[in-house]
Formats: sequence, structure tokens, C-alpha cells
Amino acid sequence: MFSDAHCDTISRILDKDQNLWSNDGHLDLKRLKEQGCALQFFAAWIEPQFEKYGALARCIDIIDKFYIELEVNTEHLHLIEKSSDVDFAIENNKIGALLSIEGGSALEGKLSTLRMLYKFGVRAMTLTWNGRNEIADGIGEGDRAGGLSKFGFDVVREMNNLGMIVDVSHLSERGFWDVAQCSSHAFIASHSNAKTLCNHPRNLTNEQIAEIVKRNGFIGINLYSMFLSESDAKISDIMRHIDYFMSLGAEDVLGFGADFDGVDSLPENICGIGDMQKIINELSKIGYSDIVLNKLLYSNLHRAIKQIMKIQKKNIAFCTVFIYYISMILFLVKMAIYFAANFPLRVVAEPSSMDRPLPRTCA
Repeated sequence: MFSDAHCDTISRILDKDQNLWSNDGHLDLKRLKEQGCALQFFAAWIEPQFEKYGALARCIDIIDKFYIELEVNTEHLHLIEKSSDVDFAIENNKIGALLSIEGGSALEGKLSTLRMLYKFGVRAMTLTWNGRNEIADGIGEGDRAGGLSKFGFDVVREMNNLGMIVDVSHLSERGFWDVAQCSSHAFIASHSNAKTLCNHPRNLTNEQIAEIVKRNGFIGINLYSMFLSESDAKISDIMRHIDYFMSLGAEDVLGFGADFDGVDSLPENICGIGDMQKIINELSKIGYSDIVLNKLLYSNLHRAIKQIMKIQKKNIAFCTVFIYYISMILFLVKMAIYFAANFPLRVVAEPSSMDRPLPRTCA
């Protein structure tokens, strides 16, 4: 069993007019089932050409495609909306499908859009792609990259309130540290590798890795060749990154975010999700115990999802109770005003001595 924190399959099959059950990309539902997938993040990737104009419309189109495929494949997929859905999907022999957004430009600068996308079932969001948007600068902005904007800080706080997963892959380094300072909850880097081993801007520094470990978040190993090695990547490079993360104490936060259907180059002998077993076999060969293998393959990701989304339940429960009591207070105040206006109290005054009749005297 394994789970994965990032793929761009829904965007791809929308553009190519294909379906999720079987297609010619890196990933489809048929192969996911064959490989024993427990849970898959499906990202709505907002490509650069949509970032300035039409980002939200593009996002809605991808989400619509996701739900079309979910409805067609309801016997195989279960939508992850709350923490308990993770275990429910496994117990019912279904693949958990978590809807995410890759690129916060979809919000078009409005918190109301974030809340509505949450109601549409979105449970995770990569704050930026490589460029700049209203939330923050992406890593592609280079040395001039800034951190979170004022709106970006508001977005992170609102995602915390909703129990949404904040994803810092693609985010500038300054943006990363702004999230670390701002977020009251754990966050993830869904598809990023170790910069020390492959000096690509998209990879994580040792300090960033340490922060995610400290926060008990999640890091997903990306299978894109350019993020694994500065030369032709092989399966051994995947192992090299895993070993390195483990040496930095990432045993409880590491997993996979393969980036299938979002990359144009994979390691030698890896053609897509159908080759996931090769990676699992290699992990077994190099001596990781079954306990550690289970952490890497699925349980670290499941723990992070449930940990962050449980906050949603607590917040909703608190808000429900709070709203109930406020509503009761307002109701009582309204009733008091109504009765005061329609049934005024009539005070009967005690007659004064001047008002009392004089006693009769005998003549």
C-alpha cells in the first residue's frame, strides 16, 4: 500500500479529453488500483497563462472534471473531506481522493474564493507556482523574490481556521519562513527534494527540512529527474534523497509526492505509477524495516492529513457552539425588546395621604 501527495493528472486529462480510469499519461485509476494505492492528491494546476486572467475559471474547469471522474468511478474512489475519510476509504477498499490546488492565483485575491473552494471540496493548496501571485512570490522569481503579502498572511491564517493543508512546494524561501512564522499548524512540502543533493531552487534547504520535521509536517519525494540529480536520474537517486532526508531526522514526515503528469522526465526505468513497485522493492533491498517502509509509503502522509484536518473539526465544533450561544442571547434580547414595546409594565402607585378621603367626624 502507498499514498502520494501530488499529481497533475486531472489537468492533463481535461486538456487531452481523456478519462481517469485509463489514459496514456503517467497515472490512471486502473494502474493506481493495480499498484495498491490507498490515497492520491489530485491537483488543479493553474498554468502560467491563466495566472493573470482566468485563473479561477480554469480552476473551476479542473474541479468540474475531477467531480465528473469521481462520479463515474464512485465504486473505486472516495472523496477526502474530513479526517475520518482517510480510514473510511481504506476500510471500504477504495482509493482516497484529495482535491488540491496548485497555485493560489486561483483565489484572484479574495478570501471569499478560498472559502467557496473549500466548500467545493478543496482541502489543500500550494500557495504559489513558480511565479508571483497575490499571495506570495514563487521560487522562480529568483533573488528578487519576496515573501507572503498581507493577503498571503490572511490566506494562511484562514486555511488554518478551515483545517486546510498549506503546501509550500514552489514557494520562495522568504515565503517559506513567513509561513513558518504565521501558520499555527503543521504544513507540507508536497513534492520537493533535498537541495544539498541536487542544487535546484525547487528543492529544500537543510534548514527548511528541519523546520518541517520540527512542525511534524510532511515532505513528498518528487520523481522529476531535474530535482533528483544534475545528470541522468536513476532509481538509486531516489534512494539517495530518501537516505539523506532520513539522516536529518525526517523518518516521521517523509513520503512521496511523485508529480506524475506534471513532469516531462522521470528516472531511468520509471515510466509512471505502474513502476511504483520498483521503488518499493528497492527500498526493501537497502534494509529499511517494515515499520519505516510503512511510514514512507503511506502512514506519514495519512497522519499529516488527519492531524491538520482534525483542526477543522475542532474549529467547526467551537464555532457551532459559539454561534448557538450568540443566537440564543440575540433571541432573548429581541424577545425582551418585543415585550417591552408591546406589553409595557403598568405601575400602580400607592395613593398618597393627600389623595385619601378625610375621615368623618361625629358632629
